[in-house]
Amino acid sequence: MSRLLQVSHGSAAPTRHIASLDALRGLAALAVVFFHLSLIAQQSLDSHQQGLQTALQTLRLTPLFVFFAGSESVLVFFILSGFVLYLMLSGRAMPYTVYVRRRLLRLYPPYLVAVLISVVLVGLLGGHHAPGFGSWVNSVWQRPPDFITLLHHVLVIGNPDTEPYNFVLWSLVQEMQISLIFPLLYAAVLRFKPAGVLAGCLCLSVLANVLALILAHTSPALAYLLTPYLDSLHYLIFFAAGALMARRSATLGRWYGALSIWRKLLLIAGGLACYTYGHLLMVHFGIASRIGDLLILPGAFMLVLLFSHSQRVIQLSQHPAPQFLGRISYSLYLYHGVILLAVVFGLGRHLALVPLLLLALILIFPVCTLAYSAVEQPAIQWSRRGARRSVVPPASN
Repeated sequence: MSRLLQVSHGSAAPTRHIASLDALRGLAALAVVFFHLSLIAQQSLDSHQQGLQTALQTLRLTPLFVFFAGSESVLVFFILSGFVLYLMLSGRAMPYTVYVRRRLLRLYPPYLVAVLISVVLVGLLGGHHAPGFGSWVNSVWQRPPDFITLLHHVLVIGNPDTEPYNFVLWSLVQEMQISLIFPLLYAAVLRFKPAGVLAGCLCLSVLANVLALILAHTSPALAYLLTPYLDSLHYLIFFAAGALMARRSATLGRWYGALSIWRKLLLIAGGLACYTYGHLLMVHFGIASRIGDLLILPGAFMLVLLFSHSQRVIQLSQHPAPQFLGRISYSLYLYHGVILLAVVFGLGRHLALVPLLLLALILIFPVCTLAYSAVEQPAIQWSRRGARRSVVPPASN
């Protein structure tokens, strides 16, 4: 890879900050929080609370699912990351070492602090069964921290075991791994047509999933070790979709603006259908691999499109609440599970389910706001420090 990443042929860098997409990231992070709360509720409700159980299951079948979609929201994060990384690189030439330093300083310090806090809480509160809280809660925080697992978490790259301490960390492994190879994807986006880029990434996704299935039956140990890397090949298409949306932003904006109101409604309805029912179709047809994520891709694309080019949605996204969620979205995503499990394992024997989950929800926001101020904001400043002095200004035409 060349020392300099020549990332644009234009004379001016594009906008680096899009407030409406920050809001989408914050709302997606909140949806992940609600998903985990609802998952614990569904697995922990008593038999006499069948009505609430039925209500949660029914909501899962409606477009309201967008407000507590878990894995679907992570796919939105990946598209947004591709969008943001494209904007980060475009308009200037940047040494690869500067790019990597900037990206890792942005992601790694908050990640590492979250890992260390999780390890401490697992040691203090974990290691025992949580009666009445279902199989998912009792699959995490069960074994005491050990050096090898902690080392895998600290090294991040290639970590195949992200569940013991903080169940959301799997996506951070993907973010960091794909960030390291994103300049190659960026070069492909600049050089090839969108259909070619997406077709290439689709082939990589299919290949990765086929290899994962073969290895799972022939060499489970090797499959376990290679899973993080095969997953990166699979998720590359979501980063590619985001990068292409950023590159073709003006074209997409004109296309969306020219649609009639009925076609816009049809687009939204189709996207919501993919977003809501994609995972259910995977389950129905017995699709066990991640290839089923591709059914959700059109819905995630639709959400990013709306928050990029729908004037009504953009206006609503300027409200202080979604903007606040956008600011703390990374911390909200990193710490909500830690807080939730700490409350469950620490107070689960003393509080009823509903007050317990309400307490966790109340604690999440001040704790994540504190984490944003104390850890994430300094990381943002560190990632920017020196970067301005290390880039090559764009050449004029």
